[in-house]
Amino acid sequence: MIKKILLFLGTDIDSPLIKHALDFADKSGAELTVLHVFKTPKKNVLDYFNTQGKNLQKYIIDGHNANMQSALDKEDIEQSRINFSIRWGKGFIECIKAVNEEKFDLVICPPANHDKTPDSTAMHLLRKCPCPVWIHHGHLWRGAVRILAAVGPFDNSPGNEALNRNILAHAAELNRVLGGKLHVMHCWKGYLEGVTDNPYFSESEVEKYLDYEKNSSEEAFNELFESASFQKKPRKIIMHGDPGTLIPEYALEKKMDIVVMGSVARSGIAGLLIGNTAEKVAGSLTESLLAIKPAGFVSPVK
Repeated sequence: MIKKILLFLGTDIDSPLIKHALDFADKSGAELTVLHVFKTPKKNVLDYFNTQGKNLQKYIIDGHNANMQSALDKEDIEQSRINFSIRWGKGFIECIKAVNEEKFDLVICPPANHDKTPDSTAMHLLRKCPCPVWIHHGHLWRGAVRILAAVGPFDNSPGNEALNRNILAHAAELNRVLGGKLHVMHCWKGYLEGVTDNPYFSESEVEKYLDYEKNSSEEAFNELFESASFQKKPRKIIMHGDPGTLIPEYALEKKMDIVVMGSVARSGIAGLLIGNTAEKVAGSLTESLLAIKPAGFVSPVK
């Protein structure tokens, strides 16, 4: 499933994360490329250094490569096991261009913010990168890795069923590669819960409707679960309430290491290419997040 991995580090040299990503690539049988992106200097800056007899961009790359080699030596990483790429421009844009051009199957990036939540670059990748994005906190592989796959809702929206199946497929693959413990979760919430003060619906009618929603959700969840392929049956969890709140709470309570979920595109609304739930969960998690795009998603970055 995963054959080409892109580790995007911006301008940082994070040798422990490189080692972590390389270990995962080896376990997956995948090829790892490490991408660094530097902001393009303005023409007047380049001209200034040219008058001093210095090629600024060459100096930056040479210095970066020397620092990279030193960092790899400290971690005992063979440079020949990794592909390295340097691009000039805006970080997330160049990362997505690299994905489009070289057809990577997975992007790994650090959260960057001090509180472990995704920074603006990571959020841009969640919204706009065409392949799965793993916001990686770098604390896995310590004992049995706990993976939470969050699926749903079950409705007739285009591609919804395929997205849920893809979430489970990626979670199952992670579980296979990492030898972890997989939990599969679905949160349901009835439509009428938002209109319970309407005089045309009695309390008993609302309760009857919510029973219908609960039973329908459980039936669809069980059907999806049984159709998936797992090496070992995961734990099933179905909860009533807002998934944007329940998913981070469950992940924290059960000490999950990584959450796998969909980032559903809102076509036709410029700049809003991630669903409300995914946006809320991404901003609340202190665990790693693997976000899966719907089939047919086309990035606005060309």
